[in-house]
Amino acid sequence: MQCSKLSIIKFVIAFKSFLQEVRGIAGAVFAVLLTILVTSSLIRMLGAAASDRADSELVVPLVAFAALQALPVVLALTVYLSVLLALTRAWKDSEMVVWMSSGLSLGQWLRPVARFVWPFALAMVALTFFVSPWAQQQLDETRLEFSQRPEDQRLDAGRFMESRSGQIVFFGEMAFDTEKRLGLVFIRAQSAGQESVILASKGEIQSQEEGGGAWLFLAKGTRSDFNAIDLETRQLAFESYRVFLDRSPVQKETPPSLRANNLFELAQRSGLGDLGAASEISYRLGLCFICLLMPVFAIAASVTSPRLGRSLHIIFGVVSFMFVMNFLALNKALIFEGKISADWGWVSTPLLIIAVTSFLFWWRSRFRATPMSLMFSLRISRGDRRRKKGAPT
Repeated sequence: MQCSKLSIIKFVIAFKSFLQEVRGIAGAVFAVLLTILVTSSLIRMLGAAASDRADSELVVPLVAFAALQALPVVLALTVYLSVLLALTRAWKDSEMVVWMSSGLSLGQWLRPVARFVWPFALAMVALTFFVSPWAQQQLDETRLEFSQRPEDQRLDAGRFMESRSGQIVFFGEMAFDTEKRLGLVFIRAQSAGQESVILASKGEIQSQEEGGGAWLFLAKGTRSDFNAIDLETRQLAFESYRVFLDRSPVQKETPPSLRANNLFELAQRSGLGDLGAASEISYRLGLCFICLLMPVFAIAASVTSPRLGRSLHIIFGVVSFMFVMNFLALNKALIFEGKISADWGWVSTPLLIIAVTSFLFWWRSRFRATPMSLMFSLRISRGDRRRKKGAPT
């Protein structure tokens, strides 16, 4: 009885120490991954704003929505890397050897790992099926609203803007004030084999009450015309000039994105035979299973020799996660094309993880070493034998 109590105390100490360490690592890993995600989203949104595909005033909300949309993948990678790094550190410092010699088997680490993972798994379900689709819906609505804005409202300082016809490009040096005035204005127009370049020192937008349009009045500038057919060039100076801006809203019929549908909407569409909805459900279920099963895979994958470098296991962990994500994306594409069933698509990913994890646990219990550490020990033993053969008798 006393021995049993000592064993329980050892297990409690080991598990409590592990949970404290892995939670600290999870916070650091999540902060790093979230910073990378926000930075990449910010760069992408700034590029879209510079190319007149997004509103420069809505860059921050767009970045927030993009980060929420990609947060499930970040959360799954955070949970997996946290367990892998914590256990790899314990093996490198020979801490796991002490716990193993005290009677704590590798399979008993499933309990503290499950205790660490289950809150993230619940958050993963909420993010994958509800929060992420809502963020994608907000992104789609914001982009659609910007594309339907009138041309005079899309003009912004320091940014080129193309007209709806695609034949006129505007550029204003200064931002609008309350009177809708511009500084230096550049306009490039194409029509019927002729290209025109207009430069003006200032401009002003005046709305037209009838006709649903607006005029851009320019002052003190030049216009250069080049005829591509006759190869003639003409240049003239003007004191005043005006360009018509279309203010009528554009009605675009864009189909709703599958990523913007929540679980209930996808289930309804999948019941009607929509392969796209079935593939999206399979992908989201696969993400939840990855968040739940990859930390278990990390228990067996973390087993290493203190002689091996720690970076090798980190590289192995990232590569294995990328492989699983690519496998999940491949299943999604095959379901969408109708080459495999939706049931097999979402089952295959967890089955693959379970099979590889079971093999690693079996390898550890049978050979007491991982393949990498076994190869390393074989090299050392061969080197020792060679030195013994070369030594004088």
